[in-house]
Formats: sequence, structure tokens, C-alpha cells
Amino acid sequence: MGNGGGDYEVGSRTLVNKVKIQDNANLPELAFNRLQQTDDGYCGLQKRNFGRFIAREAVLDEEYWTAAWLRAEAHWESVSYMRHVDAYKRKYAEQEFYALKRRCSGQDGNCLKCFCFVAVKKEEKNVRRTVLNSVVGTLDLSIRQFVQRERNPGEIKRLSAVLARQEPFDSHKYAYIANVCVAKYARRLGIASNIIHLAADKATVEGFKQLFVHVNADNIPGQELYKKSGFKIVEAESSSLSKEQRILMSLEL
Repeated sequence: MGNGGGDYEVGSRTLVNKVKIQDNANLPELAFNRLQQTDDGYCGLQKRNFGRFIAREAVLDEEYWTAAWLRAEAHWESVSYMRHVDAYKRKYAEQEFYALKRRCSGQDGNCLKCFCFVAVKKEEKNVRRTVLNSVVGTLDLSIRQFVQRERNPGEIKRLSAVLARQEPFDSHKYAYIANVCVAKYARRLGIASNIIHLAADKATVEGFKQLFVHVNADNIPGQELYKKSGFKIVEAESSSLSKEQRILMSLEL
């Protein structure tokens, strides 16, 4: 999925807004001018308040769409100068929107549960914002099933017969975060770290004692972000890692 893992990426407010004027024939169920609900409308959800923002689970389809659009911007950010890039972003966002909805409904392979968290601007007196102008960050927390011979997320190794009997693969689950994205205009405001902390709280509530994430080997800011949040590298870094390779990190809960 895109640049995958939990890489800390940023998007552009201008391009998020562009989606409102694009042809939405393929997404008839979305109202791009839909106003964000009041904070009271999200009672019962696990939340994290910080500064001018609130992190919580996505509820509205338009929130899922905006999360998908932020991810599309992050994926294409390095080639934003390319011709027709907005069309590519649109296609990516549509694919991610439907994939995200499938994951959150438990219809994605070894992903047993998926929670899409968003950071939104807090309510202000006499100010009503659309969903598109409210969501500033997102991430996924998924509860996954280890596949056979998988010792760590994404790491499949040959196991001994004794170990395989002691640790049946179909009884093990793990918590994993991915797709951490923050709108470019809202970066450096603690949004990513606070959504990560909310995901950690949710993983704890779900009964997990460890939270995993992958980070691209060349994503130094991303690695520093997770380290500041308490993550440690599971597998030692190698000087021979290419920028396409990923580093597995984990947080003890």
C-alpha cells in the first residue's frame, strides 16, 4: 500500500481542498461539502486532546476519504511537479478509500481488525468547517494474525518442529500501525506523536503488550519520531540497507 509501513509523511492543504472541485462520479456516497460534526457527536470514542486538535477514531465516510487523500499526497509528494499528478493522486485516494473501508470492516486477509484514527481541529465558537478542512492527520492501527512461519511482522523464517508445536501460528496476533500522515501545513505541532500515543492506548485496551511499526531505512525523521515515542529497533540497522528496505520497530506497552 503506497509507501507502506508507518512512515511519517506530510501532505498539502491546497491539494486536499482540490478534491472538492474534482469529478466525484465514482464516489456518489460522499458529500465533499459535508460539515464536521460537533465534538459532542463523538461521545463514547477513545480520544486524545492536545493543543488545538483532537485525535480519535474516524466515523464519517468523508473522514475516511480525507485520510485516503492525505495518504495519496504523501505517496506522490516527491514528484508533485509531475504532469497529471493530481489525477494519479485522485486514483490512489479512491483505491485507498475502498481498501481502508474493507480493512476496517475486517475483510482483509490476516488483518482481523483495523481502526482508522484521525486528528481533527477542535471546535471553535461560530466556526463551522467541512470534514475536508478539519482532518489534519491520520494513521491505521491494525490487529493482525501471524501467518505460518512468521516470527515478527513481515519476517518469515523456518521454524523447528518443536517450536511450531509450542507456538501454533493460528493463535498469535499482534498490533501494528501504518500510514501515518500529517497535512503539510499542520506539521511540527505534535499531531503525529499524539495519534501514535492514541494508537498505543487503543492497542493496550485491546489486550496487547507490544506495538509494531515499519519505517523506511532512509526515513530518518520517521525513525526519530518513533524513538521519541518510545519505540526501539527490533532488528539492528545495517549500513547495507537500501532506501527501499524497512526497519522494524516496536513499543512495549
